[in-house]
Amino acid sequence: MADCKVENFETMKKLIINADDFGMNDEVVQATCELYELGLVSSTSCLTNKPAWPRAAEYLRQNPDFGAGVHLVFNDGYPVLPHQQVPALLRLDGQFLSDRQIRWGCKPGTTSQLRSELRAQIERFMLDVGNHPDHLDNHCSISYVRPGRFKVTLDLALEYNLPIRSPFGDDFEQLVPLFSKSNKLPAWMIFWMGKWYRRRVDRAGIPRPHTFFQHFSLTGNRNPDYLLWILDNLQDGWTSELLVHPGYDGGWREEKLQALLDPRFRKRLAEPDIELVNFTSVTTKSSTSY
Repeated sequence: MADCKVENFETMKKLIINADDFGMNDEVVQATCELYELGLVSSTSCLTNKPAWPRAAEYLRQNPDFGAGVHLVFNDGYPVLPHQQVPALLRLDGQFLSDRQIRWGCKPGTTSQLRSELRAQIERFMLDVGNHPDHLDNHCSISYVRPGRFKVTLDLALEYNLPIRSPFGDDFEQLVPLFSKSNKLPAWMIFWMGKWYRRRVDRAGIPRPHTFFQHFSLTGNRNPDYLLWILDNLQDGWTSELLVHPGYDGGWREEKLQALLDPRFRKRLAEPDIELVNFTSVTTKSSTSY
């Protein structure tokens, strides 16, 4: 009788490499597509309000196996909805409010208009791609500063039956200093809000990865050695998300792109202890002790 190989799912390390900002501009779209075709990213998050979104949507129609979610945004660019429907979210020039304005201001109607705008971004994705997104995530840390606004994301995840990105994973407490440094927010605020948000996500039964690596974005970390450190420190039996921002910008996005293209990273990623997946593998909520 021939030997039968049984995969040990308890020790398999599942990794989502998610390229954010798909649709931001042609340079981001080009870099993301190239990485996907090389097997170096498995997922992307789409800005449906940005100029290169039609090109990004066309690529997703042609490549339905590329995991794609909606990058919910309310601090960058113009809204999907007509301006008169979301005035509380906008500056006088018709663009979204800045991070500072969002942090310190809250005009009447903000939450209901935000819900309508973010739902419109999801609906635009489905209309243009011809398929449902496989997850939702938020653009920039400002999305987490006010609990009422983060609740809109949770409500939409439940409405569309989708997993979400969760910076507040099972190992969140250990990562607070790094999140504080990368997001320029007080550590105490991140700690208490993060624990509360994680509890809300898990009690709602919304699926999420076990952990989230955003620290590749920090100055000094945008190199192959840091990527190799991440791969070597993935947890057995967990699904982890690694956030990347590739692009041909001649700056920080291109630094990340070149690190991802490094042969050492490609070789390590191909080893059998790591399975590259997208958010369709995130089917159950993580279990966290309270």
